[in-house]
Amino acid sequence: MKKFSELKTRNKQLSNEITNAENLRNEDEAIELKKELYKNKIEMLDLISYKNKKTSISARELMDKVKSMPFATRYATGLHYLDNNLKLNQSDIGGFEVGSLIIIGGQSGAGKSHILLEMLSNISKYSKCVFFNFEMGDRRLDVRLKRLLKTDDQLNNFTINSESRDLDDLLMEINLLADDGVKFFAIDSRMKIIVKGNEAEYQKIASITKRLSEVAIKNDIIIILINQISEDNLKTKTLAFKGSGDQLYDADMAFFLTIEDDDSRLLICKKNRQDEFLFTVEVPKPTEMKVTEYQMETIDMGVI
Repeated sequence: MKKFSELKTRNKQLSNEITNAENLRNEDEAIELKKELYKNKIEMLDLISYKNKKTSISARELMDKVKSMPFATRYATGLHYLDNNLKLNQSDIGGFEVGSLIIIGGQSGAGKSHILLEMLSNISKYSKCVFFNFEMGDRRLDVRLKRLLKTDDQLNNFTINSESRDLDDLLMEINLLADDGVKFFAIDSRMKIIVKGNEAEYQKIASITKRLSEVAIKNDIIIILINQISEDNLKTKTLAFKGSGDQLYDADMAFFLTIEDDDSRLLICKKNRQDEFLFTVEVPKPTEMKVTEYQMETIDMGVI
């Protein structure tokens, strides 16, 4: 078995070779390179699992482990209306605590992706973050990022993955990147994650949040997952995630973004294991230039 560092170096080379092969439209070569990359990633996961093979510890070992750990790190989102409600004391740094799965639900057009990108652009000023983009085309995302990412640190720290839609692939990427020190992950959205198998849809949805929660806890990382509110819940004005009810159970924090009758938007915290404090805040309207849907469509088609 190769060393972890050797596999990591080779994977960087493979990523460049895959890009070159795809640019030259050499599909057969690209496929073979991707097979090697995937095989290497599985081997890296095996090495990580072997390193953390010991699963049972005594109570004394647990207490010594916790004593040596730093205070649970919180990552400020840079959204003041949110951070001010994510702290126990006024002197604390507000933000999300590591080891958390956070789910944000809302109706279509409420601005879930916009809030998520604002968070990530703020976090990228001081830390690496990964955006699993399963909803927007590259051109559409490029337009938004050009408005949000202004510094070299942001451009270097903000990583995008638009490929790993299969749940197993997604979890593999998160595990590998977490082992590399990345602490903040965001997925847009739950509806685009693929779960293989013959289980019922509600079981597949439950599997997504259960396994993401386990990965967040195991790696001491933050995962934000975008979801929708079901049509029935919109009609009755009740707050529930589209799909299985297990999503609320698995979440450490659950938020709902709603559009009010006066066109204002509210962010409602319905679950908060972090501080045991529920709150509702008004979301400021975006101040930056808006791009119309027509412009977005022409951008996606490569017209602009």
